[in-house]
Amino acid sequence: MPLYFRFFFLLIFLQTLAFGQSGPVFRQTPVNLIRKGAYVEALEYLNIAIQQERGAPELYFLRGYAKYGLDDFIGAEQDYSQSIELSPYLADVFTNRAIVRSQLQNFKGSLEDFDKALEMDGSNGEIWFHRARTNLLLKKYYSCIVDCNKAIQLHCQGEGVYIIRASAEQEIKRYTEAIEDLDMARKINPQNGYVFSQRGLVWTEMNQSDSAIRDFSRAIALDTTNTFAMFNRALAWLKKSEQVAALKDLNAVIRISPYNSYAYYNRAIVLIGLNEKRGAINDFNIVSKLDPKNITSYYYRSKLKSELGDYSGALEDLDKTIALLPDYTDAWFDRYEVKIKLRDTKGAQADYRQALELTRKNHLDPDSLKAERKDYLKSLVKLSGDFEEMNTLNSKLQNQSVDIQLKPMYSLLLWKADFGKVKLYDGYKKEHYFTNILTLTNETGLISDSLLRIELHRQTLLIDSAGTNPDFHFRRAISYFQMRNYDRALADLNAALGADSGYITAWFSRAGARYELIQILNSQEDYQQEIILGKNAPKLQNPNLSATLEHTYEAVIRDLDKVLALDPEFSFAWYNRGYVNSRMGNYRAAIGDFSKAITLNNNFAEAFYNRGLMSILVSENHQGCLDLSRAGELGITDAYKVMKRYCYK
Repeated sequence: MPLYFRFFFLLIFLQTLAFGQSGPVFRQTPVNLIRKGAYVEALEYLNIAIQQERGAPELYFLRGYAKYGLDDFIGAEQDYSQSIELSPYLADVFTNRAIVRSQLQNFKGSLEDFDKALEMDGSNGEIWFHRARTNLLLKKYYSCIVDCNKAIQLHCQGEGVYIIRASAEQEIKRYTEAIEDLDMARKINPQNGYVFSQRGLVWTEMNQSDSAIRDFSRAIALDTTNTFAMFNRALAWLKKSEQVAALKDLNAVIRISPYNSYAYYNRAIVLIGLNEKRGAINDFNIVSKLDPKNITSYYYRSKLKSELGDYSGALEDLDKTIALLPDYTDAWFDRYEVKIKLRDTKGAQADYRQALELTRKNHLDPDSLKAERKDYLKSLVKLSGDFEEMNTLNSKLQNQSVDIQLKPMYSLLLWKADFGKVKLYDGYKKEHYFTNILTLTNETGLISDSLLRIELHRQTLLIDSAGTNPDFHFRRAISYFQMRNYDRALADLNAALGADSGYITAWFSRAGARYELIQILNSQEDYQQEIILGKNAPKLQNPNLSATLEHTYEAVIRDLDKVLALDPEFSFAWYNRGYVNSRMGNYRAAIGDFSKAITLNNNFAEAFYNRGLMSILVSENHQGCLDLSRAGELGITDAYKVMKRYCYK
């Protein structure tokens, strides 16, 4: 259920403070943008305002609000904290930080903030309401009800407080009271589909499937993309053994929300019931990609493969199951049987002994399989999460799908281009540069082919008339590079370096040209190398090509090493080397390179983004998410989509 801040407080907050150096436009404009839900655009104004006036608490509050709207809870907490540090006198700022900390599962900090807010403004029903929601997350159901009662007593407006209280009452099995609260919520706002979804869950727990289906259908009628209601209606259909109806709903969930592992998992279970084993295996394949730690997807897939005679595949899945849950006795027995089929007598006997040992241990210690693991092994997943984040039709930017890739390398430009698509590097008073200000971009197609051909012709005439000149060869090389004629670009860059071995931009550009040649070579070999979060470094598939490519990658690194030896402050060279190391699977080295680029340029958005991806790849999620938050703040909107998938439980 979405949280609703009291937005009018933003206006009051601003009105209580005099406009500073940043001026009214940089305050009122982001307020208007936030009001419209244009959070990314609001961030752009707020960043400028904060640069001009770092001591204004209301600007950090607004930026925290915008980040919260993008589900960047890490960045929102940082900005709310800065606002509090500058002006620790407003209850609403503590309340907002408490809400964010609750989302980050920092419940201790959240409750401390709520206490502080209530000390300042104990008659504010909204604060009691939001604390009730945190108590619900903490499974403190009676405390949640007490807070809801207080909020209602203080005339807290809206249906949310009744929905929260109903959820707590449902958990302690006071179903009648829960239904009454949801009826009240429906009267306040009959257009809130969540009311019907929640009431459907209560009917489901009361084993009144027909009533549950009716309410889920009402929720879907109000919002035809409500995957949460569709999913739970499917489970209600299954309770009635209506597998075809359940399958229809699960298909609809997957069509709207193609990254929803819950839907694929449960559809696989339904397909098993319909004896569609291969279809079930396909769904389990998707589950294992979306959720690599889903034990049951491997376990059930192993059973299906075994039934279809694919014993090697079954063994592989059982190996994964046991690796994830070593005390899962049934998996040891199943692997024993599979190894018998594969004529691995010795391995089968070892597994059988282990299974017997676990049986004896579990008999003596029935709690050896912890409750959460037992729940995880249920054939049907009971969802308690937020389906909104998986809904690709949802209008929120952060809920949209994202193709997770590194932001590309930078290359040099010699022509004017849209200022928003280029970056500048100051080479003033530095040796070995052909100009004081370098223009770089990581976008393609900024210069027309006709302009490039004119430049090629001009530089060729100069080379023919003046002989070997490193500047002429370099400029022609850049033209060839932009036209993707990398062989000729390399020839000219080699000529430039032959004439001047200290030509920094020639070394830099040769590294880029060599890298692009690798990509062409890869595509010719029908080989695609990707950075995939949660998986090991990719391997080159053609053994004959492997040595050549590794040598070429090393040559790219050597060229960038030469650049950095000549100018250790060239942040774009550190960034490019980090990119190449990432592609080579040298993730730690890549993190170091991106870090150096950030040290030299603290507003290097792409470096933050790529370092964030690399950190998540090596299981340092906290640091990675901090970097992604910073990248989003600096304008890379894909960062919010990645954070939605990897930064919050």
